[in-house]
Amino acid sequence: MTVRPDEIPAVWCRMWSEDASLAHQLMTADARQWSGVVDALDPLIGPGPAEAFVRTYQRDVGNVFHARTLVIDGADRLAYTWDVTRPDGSVTTGADVCFLRDGRVAENWTLPSADGRSDLPDATTPTGSRLTRDDLLALTADAHPWHRERVVDVARQTVAGVWDDGERGGIAVLVVAGGRVEREWSIPGTRKLSY
Repeated sequence: MTVRPDEIPAVWCRMWSEDASLAHQLMTADARQWSGVVDALDPLIGPGPAEAFVRTYQRDVGNVFHARTLVIDGADRLAYTWDVTRPDGSVTTGADVCFLRDGRVAENWTLPSADGRSDLPDATTPTGSRLTRDDLLALTADAHPWHRERVVDVARQTVAGVWDDGERGGIAVLVVAGGRVEREWSIPGTRKLSY
């Protein structure tokens, strides 16, 4: 089964929530993952180790993930915010940034917020004038100390990326409206980027 880039966030959440075997449809053979709060994902390379880890996570933790705001940058990059519901009913918002190769996730950065669930509304496709890709990049250039390329979605007027301030990594998802950043999820991690 081929998963389109715009479908990856929902299927990735489903992999973590209920079907670990989806790792084989979603990930490249050399896929890497980074969590901003634990190093447990660092040694996992490829879908086999990821599937085994996720199965254990599902059994021991039991969280359920749901994708929210999408940032789709063609066939190369995507990002999204998500909510995770824990077995005790508490909900936390987080974000992922993914770099793709041949339609599969080659690199994934993930980070839950320490502040619980975000009440910011999800991004919707804007109406009216839109900024170009270059304009979106220029507008968000100094928002964070970006690590690698940003994810730019001209249709949704959203920009996302992984940032690194030298001491820790983080993820930011920005929604643009009226020529300015209207809202932002900026989630700092507690550890340095590992790749």
